[in-house]
Amino acid sequence: MKKITTHSKSGLFLMEMIFVLLFLGLTCGVCVRLFAASYMARVHAREDSHIQELITSAGEILEGTDGTVQNFLALMPDGVADQDSICYYFDRHWQNTSEESAVYKMRLVCSASDKVKEVQVTFEKLQNANEETSLYTQTVRFPVFSTKEEADS
Repeated sequence: MKKITTHSKSGLFLMEMIFVLLFLGLTCGVCVRLFAASYMARVHAREDSHIQELITSAGEILEGTDGTVQNFLALMPDGVADQDSICYYFDRHWQNTSEESAVYKMRLVCSASDKVKEVQVTFEKLQNANEETSLYTQTVRFPVFSTKEEADS
């Protein structure tokens, strides 16, 4: 009579365990990538929200004034002014800060004529001393209305 030999089932169990660990490793890798992507989406959403608030403020100032650099500085202090532009610097929490410790920069370029007043708003993310990444640019325009008294004089 022939002896029937049975193989140990530990080899099959070991193979199954390897597949389970491989599957768990791949699943963990996907989850880590999803969490990283959701964090970056949150950072971009926060940036967009602050940019929207600041552009709205700049538009309201432009609408209510003649759009000069002095009017912007009076209503939005803490800016560094040139002849026709103002730079505002923000830290990573969007609080006003100095240029040296800034993470974000908002630049307003004001211009006005007899018919239109406008401001170009540019947002940049400061990577290091020599590198800036443009985040958003928007031009806000309002017509200049003359009053009847100005037209008569």
